[in-house]
Amino acid sequence: MTYTNTKPDSGPSPALDAPIIKTNFSTYATIFGKNHVAMNGFNQGDHTTVIFENQSSDPGVNTDLVAIYNKDAPAKTGGPQPQIFYRIPKFLPNDSKNVPIQLTYNTVNVAGPQFQSFLPGGYVLYWGTTSNIAIPITLSPAPTKILFAVASTTTVPVLGIPVGTSITLSTTNTSQFTISSFNAIGAYTILWWAIAIA
Repeated sequence: MTYTNTKPDSGPSPALDAPIIKTNFSTYATIFGKNHVAMNGFNQGDHTTVIFENQSSDPGVNTDLVAIYNKDAPAKTGGPQPQIFYRIPKFLPNDSKNVPIQLTYNTVNVAGPQFQSFLPGGYVLYWGTTSNIAIPITLSPAPTKILFAVASTTTVPVLGIPVGTSITLSTTNTSQFTISSFNAIGAYTILWWAIAIA
């Protein structure tokens, strides 16, 4: 006994389809239970899972429609990966046509000591700490390009002079930068964060 999603139809008399319709009614709760809250329960019929089938191209949008969809996007870790995209008809108030915005990134590191998360538009936010500025910071997974990086210290100023930090992006490595300080002495911890293109 399996559910038949083509019955009932507008074809022959419903009397001929009666056994199929009875089967459909008897299996409906089981079939509908996939990706839905079971019938006769709290929030019955609500979706428990939303499935986005991978798209080969960006869908068009108009003034009455926005799109949230899945398609492959370039990734530095393992080739193209399915990502979620969002597309609206235009940015307001200047009415510029909108391009698709990537909402997800395939890798998020929460184990440390270097952490990362994604930002809409195909950007990755990296952050961490260091107590040895002689070692360059290398972002992993390697981004396409570092847009900017910032560093600050948790060290209490000596004689009221704040510990100064600066960042130098590598000219040969798109995933590396160096932190410099003109007055970080003794034990110190420097917090850093960077935004890069995935």
